[in-house]
Amino acid sequence: MLPLLVLAALTLTANGALVQKRGLQSMDPISLKSFEDTFRQTLLNKVAVEMNATVDLSHKLAAKMKQCNISLTHQADMCKTCAKSKCQADPTFQDYLNLANPYNYLKGPLNDMAGKFGDVASLLGDKATGFFTSINDLAGTATGKVGDGFSDAFNQVKNGLNSVSSTLKDGVGQVIDAGSLIGDGLKDLGNQIGGGLTDAGHKVENLGQSIGHSLGSIFGRRRELDAKTRQCMQQCDTCRPLLATDQNQIITSVCGGDIVKMNNTIQTNLQKITGVYNTAADKTHSLISRLEFDTSSMNPKMQLTNVYITARLNGRDVRYKTEVLYAMMNPTVTARDMALEFWSK
Repeated sequence: MLPLLVLAALTLTANGALVQKRGLQSMDPISLKSFEDTFRQTLLNKVAVEMNATVDLSHKLAAKMKQCNISLTHQADMCKTCAKSKCQADPTFQDYLNLANPYNYLKGPLNDMAGKFGDVASLLGDKATGFFTSINDLAGTATGKVGDGFSDAFNQVKNGLNSVSSTLKDGVGQVIDAGSLIGDGLKDLGNQIGGGLTDAGHKVENLGQSIGHSLGSIFGRRRELDAKTRQCMQQCDTCRPLLATDQNQIITSVCGGDIVKMNNTIQTNLQKITGVYNTAADKTHSLISRLEFDTSSMNPKMQLTNVYITARLNGRDVRYKTEVLYAMMNPTVTARDMALEFWSK
């Protein structure tokens, strides 16, 4: 009797991998479709988990901004008192220090997401139930831990979920394993929800503009000070934190750095979530168009170590070598791991 490894090498197919002794072989179309479904399902589940975590972070930001508004008002009052004493100036900060509602950041991306619920249901059927159930949990967030201000951002999502209610019913009982998804890709986010902050968004300060929604500034609007008022304020120590030309510097000077870090992180997360979701919910283009194996790279554990995937990335098909080993006896786990690798690209 031939050893198991030799028998496997002589087999024509093994869980979708066309196995020969040498060269790259492509996965057969039927197996590729099944692999793609698991890949897509993993990405959508990851989207749902990260969106829930981003809503939680927005809740924390809203609480800090509420306290910051109080601090800014106090700082402005002290500045006005000094400026009036020094040079009879009376600077007005009504618009200048008007903080934006952080829940407004979520409304546009959530509305866009809801608009594609039908496509998700069409692509995955009841396999999308875990995604829809997790997104539906945002409703509990809206009425519970987040409180006032979020419900309006969630309205379109509720309507969208109603439109795919049959999919939810068909897949009752499916639950996302959030623990296995959070922390993969956007690893810092899990730490932030636990209380530790990192500056994950420092590279993309006004990145929100590219998403098409009003994400950029912490302030609702910014009115520039006239030269005479600025000159007067420069004589007062209490005014100096308010004289910075950069809005983030003003917030950091008066309220500390956490608000700026949270704001930047939320913007980064929303861009990532939106980009991956749009790709995973795309009915026009294949998410994975090809999976290729170097069949001579099989190790003693029945894993192929030299594998190439062609996936839809940033609006085009991109072929890259995956670092994930293709487990010939467990393609489902392989598809999941490759999806999480894709998330980080």
